Amino acid sequence: MKNIYIIILSSILLFSCSGDDFSIQPDTPFAVNEKPSIPSLVYPTNNLLCTNFELEFDWNAAIDINGDLITYIIEIATDNQFSSILFTAVTSETLRAFNLEKGTTYYWRVKARDNQNNESAYSSVQTFFTEPDAGVNTIPFAPTVVSPNLEETISGSTASLDWNAIDNDGDPLLYDLYFGNTNPPTLLAENLVASTFDVAISANTEYFWRVVVKDNQQGVTIGRVWNFRTQ
Repeated sequence: MKNIYIIILSSILLFSCSGDDFSIQPDTPFAVNEKPSIPSLVYPTNNLLCTNFELEFDWNAAIDINGDLITYIIEIATDNQFSSILFTAVTSETLRAFNLEKGTTYYWRVKARDNQNNESAYSSVQTFFTEPDAGVNTIPFAPTVVSPNLEETISGSTASLDWNAIDNDGDPLLYDLYFGNTNPPTLLAENLVASTFDVAISANTEYFWRVVVKDNQQGVTIGRVWNFRTQ
């Protein structure tokens, strides 16, 4: 009987000492596959007037910290919201040529995609213009914001809205200003000569604004909606 107790005790000690061998180890977490970086645009540069209509677009390579293979998606449109895309292509190169039309304002952007289907955000949008035939009026370029900067937070009871606009024909320009705390904003002022306007603002509010640019040849360009916040 004594021998039986010794055997049982020895078995208990054996399993208790070897318990670590049967412990469940936590799973090793998988490495997260990161998105590629956002490409930056090189050529054509912003607000460029192009006389060559077979144009080669160029951008800087994106970086993928996982070392994945990268392709690029380029889009070219006639509006800065890219609702009217004329050209799109997928390429592993950082340049691509397209045949363009005369006398047209174009907007372009690029994003990167790795071979795991992770995509970067789009690059900033750049706009350019192809030279028209003689005697053809060209519409103004889309306006660009000066201040307040996009999504900037400002303080005070008034804000000075400031923008730039370019017309390659040198036509005089007028501006319609849309402003408010709703998106899209509502019309605030028409046929402004100056490219700046002071508006009253309230604290802790998000405001939206856009500018429509008009030349004296009935050319019209609608700008994108900008926004800022108040403290």
